[in-house]
Amino acid sequence: MIEEIGVISAIEQHDFQQVVIVETQIKSTCGSCEAQSNCGTGAIAKVFASKRETLRFRLNEIVEVGQKVSLGIPEENLLKASAMVYCLPLFALILSALVGQSVFPLLGLMSERWLILFSVICSYLTFRFVRRFLCNSDQGEFHPRILKVFPLEIDNIQVKQV
Repeated sequence: MIEEIGVISAIEQHDFQQVVIVETQIKSTCGSCEAQSNCGTGAIAKVFASKRETLRFRLNEIVEVGQKVSLGIPEENLLKASAMVYCLPLFALILSALVGQSVFPLLGLMSERWLILFSVICSYLTFRFVRRFLCNSDQGEFHPRILKVFPLEIDNIQVKQV
């Protein structure tokens, strides 16, 4: 399970259900690298390091704004989604190039421009299909879940001296 800590930034009510908006900080691995001062990638990562991701969850527990939550997604689901996003458009590109190379000469289209255009369009449509599938998956297996709600931290704890 890949886990991340988020903070509840807002609470909304939708159709008699509580919807919490959770913000997470996008982290870069460049912050822990020893060659950070001599690396151009590290300089670019510093510029984009302050990005936040906003996620919405339905939650039945009583929570407050500012409370921390633990979010998680199983590794298998993350690997499935990554394979779909990267591999399927690549396979579509290769398959469409092979099909186009066989069919286009029969149609009298001998230029490579048609083959390139056809392959790019097929890859783009496959990527859009995968994106829509992952965003609209009813199972929710490709979306993170709230694993744990942490109690609010109290700054002013009264200590009684005896």
